[in-house]
Amino acid sequence: VEVTPTPVPLGYTDVPRNRTLIMAGLGGEHPGAFTDIEQFNAHAPGLSRSGLYQAASEGLFYFNMLTGELIPWMATDYEYDDGYTGVTVNIRDGVEWSDGTPFTAHDVAFTLNMANTNPLSARHGAVNQWTDEATAIDDHTVHIKFTGPSPRYVWDLLIFRADIGVPWIPKHIFEDVPEDELAEFGHYDPAKGWPVVTGPYRLVHTDVEKKIWDRRDDWWAAKIGFQDLPQVERLIFLPGMNEITMAQLLITNEIDMAFSLTVPNYKAVVAQNPNMTTHYYGEPPFGYEDWWPVGLGLNTKRPPFDNKNVRWAISYSINRDEVIEFGFGGGQIVQQLPWPYYAPMQKYHDEVADLLETYDTSEYNPEKSAALMEGEGYTRDGEGFWVKDGERVGIHIVTFPQHPSTTPAAPVVTQNLRRGGFDASFSTPTDFIDQIFQGHADGFIWGHGSMVDPEPVLKGYRCELVTEGEIGFIAYPGFYRWCNEEFDSYVEQMTALPEDSPGVLPLYRKAMEIWLPELPDIPLTSSIITLPMNTTYWEEDSWPHYDNQYVHEGFWHRTALHIFLNLEPVE
Repeated sequence: VEVTPTPVPLGYTDVPRNRTLIMAGLGGEHPGAFTDIEQFNAHAPGLSRSGLYQAASEGLFYFNMLTGELIPWMATDYEYDDGYTGVTVNIRDGVEWSDGTPFTAHDVAFTLNMANTNPLSARHGAVNQWTDEATAIDDHTVHIKFTGPSPRYVWDLLIFRADIGVPWIPKHIFEDVPEDELAEFGHYDPAKGWPVVTGPYRLVHTDVEKKIWDRRDDWWAAKIGFQDLPQVERLIFLPGMNEITMAQLLITNEIDMAFSLTVPNYKAVVAQNPNMTTHYYGEPPFGYEDWWPVGLGLNTKRPPFDNKNVRWAISYSINRDEVIEFGFGGGQIVQQLPWPYYAPMQKYHDEVADLLETYDTSEYNPEKSAALMEGEGYTRDGEGFWVKDGERVGIHIVTFPQHPSTTPAAPVVTQNLRRGGFDASFSTPTDFIDQIFQGHADGFIWGHGSMVDPEPVLKGYRCELVTEGEIGFIAYPGFYRWCNEEFDSYVEQMTALPEDSPGVLPLYRKAMEIWLPELPDIPLTSSIITLPMNTTYWEEDSWPHYDNQYVHEGFWHRTALHIFLNLEPVE
């Protein structure tokens, strides 16, 4: 493999290597090259996760998904109105934008109102659903009035966790942007000091190969004594790339973090460069459990995937142990439900344990699969594929071109399905997301996101998201195009309760009594992210590990700021 070095452009401040953190992969998007080189408007569509969200933007609050800790940041606290009809948020005194302008409640109100009323905002759908109006009471107090009772508003919109949380924009700059030009406004002009940010890093370079952010010594949090300046003085983000390239860059110490490797590739790296660690210090299960368990989704509007018996037959034909062994080198675990095994989620796994004995979503049983297909009138042709009325059951599966939790599964799942009589194939096209959104994909390997209760995943199966036919744009996350009105009623009641309400559990049980027999989405594996962390230039004890989970190591997530704040250089 030929490795292209990543030099820092000439003319910039000389920063030592042990003060420069270099990250490659960025969650799998923008493979090979950045396409958003002059786009730093956090409300524009299609942005890469290359520093703007996690190094330059900050949350009102952060949530540590591994420990359950809520961390007040640019806000100090919040209080819901009676009946959850609104919320008051108190903004921390002393927060500033990078141009010295105070960050105030007026910025929060402006951002929410803009996203609420302007459909060009990438946050419009999420904000518009529950926001009536945000009002700055004074510089440090914002009140948000809801369109109806919304006990999950803060959790869904105001807390930075993984990829979730509304990024705040400077009112004093964006208020001059015409509404119809929001999506095109780049918020990029080095001569003006744009992008203007609150975080401890400023943009110093952007091109198709890299984004470079340098530390701001005038960061508000250091000025008021809230946080120390990070010892990481420079951040370099590289675009998506394949595992072999990332492995070689780790071996030669040209990068410090890579967007996950399969276990065999991680072991190959360590064999040539022992200065590596993972969440479990290089021992099984190696990585951290991400919030994103993976499943095989189907377009359930498209026959024969509209038939639950066919969906179960597909599930029974998949040997998940083979998927884990041959796809991931043993680096995942079987997943029966589409949410992780985090401590707050355990009661939801336990609640349906008896149902899973009857509806075992992890069972590999070719005999049951065949019986279900024969019961639906299918027979095998001369090549062993299921046919009915002269047509084979074809399943074309799409997934990410490069994603360590999905891409390795695709060929093994496909082979399992073919062995089970389904004429399956797979591809990893660059437009795979469009194919899913538009309904052109038969099947897709995709993840799910819950942290404290299953409601965020379950509401992806609501009827309101489903199109009339099998083809047609569908709103995220309704890719499955499945509808059951009784199921909807239980999920709607869950949504009307706070995420930590004891009333959620019995409603969840009722919903799963419908979901499991129907199986609109086929669980496959966990999403254990084996993310190598290089100890050549950064102290091993300062990286996040299972015994020091100050944050998970997903450097593409909004919470990555806490990695940058905690790393200590090797002297």
